[in-house]
Amino acid sequence: MVWTLGNRLLFTAIFISGASALIYQLIWVRLLGLVFGVGSFAVATVVAVFLLGLGLGSFFFGRWSERARDPLRIYLYVELGIAATSLIAYLVIEAVPVYRYLYEYAYNNLGFYGLSVARLLLSMFVLLPPVFLIGGTMPLLAKYFLRDPANLGSSFSKIYYLNTLGACAGALLTGFLFVRYFGVIGTLMIAVGGNFAVALIIALSKRGTGATRPATGEQSPYSYMLVFLFLTGFISLGYEMLWVRILSTYGLSTSQAFALILAGFLLGFSVGAWAVARKVDRRRDLEAWFSAVSIVTALSGAVVLLLFRKFEAITIFLADATPMNQLTLGMAFAFTVSFIPAVFMGILFPLGVRIYARDVDRIGAKAGNTFFSNTLGCVLGSLLTGFVLIPFLGMWNTTLLLINLSLLIAVAFLLRGRRPARAQWASLVVVAAVANLLVFTDSKTFHAELKGRDLRTAAEGFDVIYYAEGLSGTVTAVERGNYRGLFVDGQNVSGTDPVLLADSKMLAHVPLLLAEDPEVALTVGFGTGTTSGSMLLYDVEVHAVEIEKKIIEAAPLFSNVNYASYADPDLNIVLDDARNYIATTDTKFSVIVTDVTNLKYKRNPYLYTREYFEIMRGALSADGVAAAWLPVGGLSFNDLRTLIATFDNVFPHTTAWYFTQFPTHFIILVGTPEPTRVNLAKLGEKMARVERDLQSLNVDNVYKLASMLLLGESDIDSLVHGAPIHTDNRPILEYSDMDLYNVTDVAPNLGRLIEFQQEDLLACFVGTENQLAELEEYFELYTGHYRDYVRLYEQQRLD
Repeated sequence: MVWTLGNRLLFTAIFISGASALIYQLIWVRLLGLVFGVGSFAVATVVAVFLLGLGLGSFFFGRWSERARDPLRIYLYVELGIAATSLIAYLVIEAVPVYRYLYEYAYNNLGFYGLSVARLLLSMFVLLPPVFLIGGTMPLLAKYFLRDPANLGSSFSKIYYLNTLGACAGALLTGFLFVRYFGVIGTLMIAVGGNFAVALIIALSKRGTGATRPATGEQSPYSYMLVFLFLTGFISLGYEMLWVRILSTYGLSTSQAFALILAGFLLGFSVGAWAVARKVDRRRDLEAWFSAVSIVTALSGAVVLLLFRKFEAITIFLADATPMNQLTLGMAFAFTVSFIPAVFMGILFPLGVRIYARDVDRIGAKAGNTFFSNTLGCVLGSLLTGFVLIPFLGMWNTTLLLINLSLLIAVAFLLRGRRPARAQWASLVVVAAVANLLVFTDSKTFHAELKGRDLRTAAEGFDVIYYAEGLSGTVTAVERGNYRGLFVDGQNVSGTDPVLLADSKMLAHVPLLLAEDPEVALTVGFGTGTTSGSMLLYDVEVHAVEIEKKIIEAAPLFSNVNYASYADPDLNIVLDDARNYIATTDTKFSVIVTDVTNLKYKRNPYLYTREYFEIMRGALSADGVAAAWLPVGGLSFNDLRTLIATFDNVFPHTTAWYFTQFPTHFIILVGTPEPTRVNLAKLGEKMARVERDLQSLNVDNVYKLASMLLLGESDIDSLVHGAPIHTDNRPILEYSDMDLYNVTDVAPNLGRLIEFQQEDLLACFVGTENQLAELEEYFELYTGHYRDYVRLYEQQRLD
């Protein structure tokens, strides 16, 4: 006797299985990103291994299902196997030191290609077992559920859209709820629980029945469809990569935005498959239908491309017309534009499977073949789009390439057709003509416009002087008068206005002036190169870790403020994820500074976790100094306390410094190995070596710099008492206060910080009686300036 299951319970199991699979994908990318870094090649390796494992599992289990007597029983064991291998994979990553040691050895001893192979092998070691089993679930379900040739298309579409709908739920729940409230490990356990729940549903509700219909050995006569399913996979992942990259240039680069874009695709696939299920077995012109949908897919891609060009204008218009804020509307709009073309792509896959399979003979193997072919297309689509097409053709032309690929699929089917299809040919020609006219558009760039004080209307007079679409981000440099600014995916990285110069330069000066005889310094993020340039003035070896090469290419535009640091032989520019480099390099640093302009941008939250600061501490020399740039605006006071508490948890001798020569929007946390005791005479001697750079910021004596000390160690302890800690497992800052995202109002936090200034800050300095008396006068003076700045920012907010 073989097992059977009621349809409602089976459909519930399929939905849960799809949700667990997508949760695994998102969690594996997070966990392995902490091992291999989040550089483009590292992330692509993990995603490619995940997709390739799915395809190989589909192929293997599809064939095995034809020899299996009881596919539902095997499916139960596969779900248990997914849970077990996922737990083992997590334990290997987190609890087996040799795994990280092997990667660190490869990082420090192998070249680019050797390291790439090492990443691939290590990723396969932990990921391949669970994802191989995940890939086997759909062929086994197809073998079990698809028994009636008359309902082949509708039955396959049903299990496909239910599984994809579950994946959509998994993306949304992981992106918005699970990681936020249960942490990364808790979310992984939820996925494991989903596998056990599926197994439990089957085990407790199964019934015995006769043997399944034996395979006849007949081969499908429509194997050409595997090529088209490969191409549809290529197109779908290509679009997904493009939409994520394009939308990130408009500020939608948070984990929640990514989850919404991914969910939009998955929901579209599910709705498309649902639509197919209603008609596919009643129609005989399936190839003509496939051709028509390919044409509509191309048209939808062109429409979305045009919508992206008007993205900001549309969201601003909707924000003015509705009570919702611009960020919420932008995310909703991103979901919508991802959903629309995905509906048509969702039609193509089950329709292609129906054309390929034709009947239920050897349906397990046929389903395995189709998933394998489609997944291979997805792998190639993601890799080629990210590493070849976008860097060399640009996002605009890559979209047009995918549009034309859909049209070529339609042409191939129209040429195969036995009946004339004049209407389709006419539609194809019109869509091709309209889409390809977009090649001649005046502008093919995607970047957020600089806004005026109202954050709605575009600021006037700015010219784009540099634009490049790199492997990990879109880099733009703008100019107006004497000002130049650098933006990455719409985020203002740095620039030449006084506040940004103070930001970049003081992040170099404060920790290097406090360090004892520094020899090697590291800055996280190159930006305009200004921090690196100021560091080099101390005659130290400087390492600048930058994830995007195009930022380095833009550095000569800022040579007036970076002192041509990009060409200095004492500067080692490292193109890598900063956390990955610091964790694996053998170099010990006298100073490490972290400068992240937006705490919610992509993986930036992981550059402020307790574990990251522990990695920093491990890379410092015995007398090394750590520094972290912190924004005062764009987050709540509780989140600011969490940031400071997390740093202080690792560096207990933490002090906070605020630039007081003019109003600014940042503080610098400094962690020293011992309590801060600054000798004013020695500080003055050090400052004399870099006096020209400091004078450019109106810092022309030792008292001006010393009086920037805002909070001492005791003040910091009072400030952070009871505050939660931001960790890899519970990245709370990634999710909190989204309504303040991209808001620069600093008055509330700036006003509250000064309330915690209770310590005698003069005790942090050593000097003569006259020196300390003069410093006390400067403290009183700059405390007054500080309160003036708070009032100024409050007035700007009211205006």
